[in-house]
Amino acid sequence: MITPFQKKFKDVCMSLGKNNNALYGALTIAASKGILRPTFTMMDKKQEKTSRTYTAFREGLTGAVAFVSYLVTNAGVNKLATHIAKETNKLDKLPQMKSTLSLISVSLTALFIIPWICNFATKPLLEKIQRKHSQNPVPHKHPLRRQNEIPFKSLSYGRIYNNFDSGLKIGGGL
Repeated sequence: MITPFQKKFKDVCMSLGKNNNALYGALTIAASKGILRPTFTMMDKKQEKTSRTYTAFREGLTGAVAFVSYLVTNAGVNKLATHIAKETNKLDKLPQMKSTLSLISVSLTALFIIPWICNFATKPLLEKIQRKHSQNPVPHKHPLRRQNEIPFKSLSYGRIYNNFDSGLKIGGGL
């Protein structure tokens, strides 16, 4: 017995199999990278905040630019394929032309257009956003301290170490 979910899943798979277009995969990847990469980058507390901010902004921008670029180039490719099919009297081959040109356009967009737009737009947009945030600074709840000013105790001797006094001791001296 086939459940309604299985029937719907089969219909979706059949539809995607018949309408095989490189655009679907590219849009899915662009959307997931545009959302997930910046999220995971900002959760990495080992990196400096400025580095995390720049990296997350660039990844999000790349995902957004990729999504829009794929849609625009695919629309142009569909018009081009229709024009070529009409000019060459090969209207029966139009779906294959669209599929092939779609794959080529996705590849060329990822190789040339997206990096060019991102390299052109990242720095000015990030500076504009940072300027807006610097006009409205968020006060810190606790004063910031340098990391090497915080002493810690050794478990074995009870000494207070700083960054230059720790490490392997040769010769058994304290």
